Amino acid sequence: MEHWWAYLLTFVFGYITCKTFYFFRSMRASLTMLRAGRLIYLSALIKTLEHLSYAREIMLEHMLCTEKSAVQISSFEWRFNEDTKLLKQRSIDVLIQCHPSFFRPTIEFQDWDSAQRFLNEHKDAALQFWDKPI
Repeated sequence: MEHWWAYLLTFVFGYITCKTFYFFRSMRASLTMLRAGRLIYLSALIKTLEHLSYAREIMLEHMLCTEKSAVQISSFEWRFNEDTKLLKQRSIDVLIQCHPSFFRPTIEFQDWDSAQRFLNEHKDAALQFWDKPI
């Protein structure tokens, strides 16, 4: 029993090592979940814009069938384009603001164009999310 401090030090070292590995594993899981969340958010936004585009085409067809003036059609197209641009800008801004400051350096994009490059780089994961049933 003369080396009880060696047993205590071995226990403390093992405990700290276990906690350290757990911390790194949980940090990696957190970053993976954040990246997956960003991919799902951006791909859902793309699907939203796709459906908006379909709605725009239907509305333009309706306006042509009901013989709306060129000014009304141009006004509709201008408002639609402005709303779409605002949706893109605000959605990226909100996504970035939702991240705690600690995780903001892990965000690989800052605007719509860089977000699209990020989504294109990870398109296989995004497509797998939408195609694969749970």
